[in-house]
Amino acid sequence: MKIVSWNLRNISLNKLGNAFSPTFNAYGLGNNVLDYMVGLVMGTNRWNAIPNLSTNPADVFVMIELKTGGSQKGRAVSGNCLPALNAVTAALNTLVGLRYPGNPNPPYQYNYAVPLVIGRNETVGIIFNTVSLALVATNAFRNTTNNNWINPRSPFGAQFRIIANNAVFQVVGLHAPPPKGGAALKYRPPIDYCRLLPTTAPAALANTFFMGDFNCNPGSTYTNGGGAAVSPFTGLAGFTTQIPNGTLSSVRTKVANAYAPPANYLSDAYDNIIYNDPIPVANVHQLVVDTIGGARNMNVVPIVYANLTGVLNAYNKVSDHLPVAMEW
Repeated sequence: MKIVSWNLRNISLNKLGNAFSPTFNAYGLGNNVLDYMVGLVMGTNRWNAIPNLSTNPADVFVMIELKTGGSQKGRAVSGNCLPALNAVTAALNTLVGLRYPGNPNPPYQYNYAVPLVIGRNETVGIIFNTVSLALVATNAFRNTTNNNWINPRSPFGAQFRIIANNAVFQVVGLHAPPPKGGAALKYRPPIDYCRLLPTTAPAALANTFFMGDFNCNPGSTYTNGGGAAVSPFTGLAGFTTQIPNGTLSSVRTKVANAYAPPANYLSDAYDNIIYNDPIPVANVHQLVVDTIGGARNMNVVPIVYANLTGVLNAYNKVSDHLPVAMEW
């Protein structure tokens, strides 16, 4: 099973067609944002130099910051949201056909869970492999202690049944508020958001995967009025991640030459997948996928050191966050 979670920064139908420069096109990583996205999700060989990232296609692809019309939480999405999901799903299925030519029953075929509005003009897209998974339910989640929506953006998730063994698991996508303020309180907004996750229904279920842009990492803290350090995930007993604390995932807009790689093109540790599934650690591969430092050209030659500025500029058309992958 493979999950890819990716904050795609205001991803929309129009953005999918944003083209790269001819120089970047020549590297073979895609002609536009859509090509680039689905190549990574489908595990094309261009990414096989990244350690622990297999070339298996994803069974679940979670898109954070998917644009929609409306702002009333829990309501149906509108605008170009569903057309964007249709476009991504169709592109994935086209690549399935190219990867398994002549196979009338390929091991991958994609569809999407119909999302709901989770915040102002925003939702979470969840695309899944219908050959391995059956969709059971979807929901935008509230705080179960008071039935209030979680602000500013409520988590949205889907429950799946694994067709091979009937096991059930939940994937929940989220987009926490960004850090704000001085050093002592900088991480208070995202940490306070994360501290509400235990109040959501999926937190009480086995085999739950929370993923997305947490805007903090497990080691982030802020100091409360009593002088105590407050952490984001202390209330999520039994949840873990194999991504090392402090792994950078937020992408800079320009190269910062004062820092050594990867800090010269990455700035903060924000993206993760935390889970309570009892998967043996030895069987889990979990990583922030460095699609910038790991970029290769058509001859599988590293290109970032020869043209870091060009790669970074192209990537900023896609997102300001790296994707996160988990496979077991």
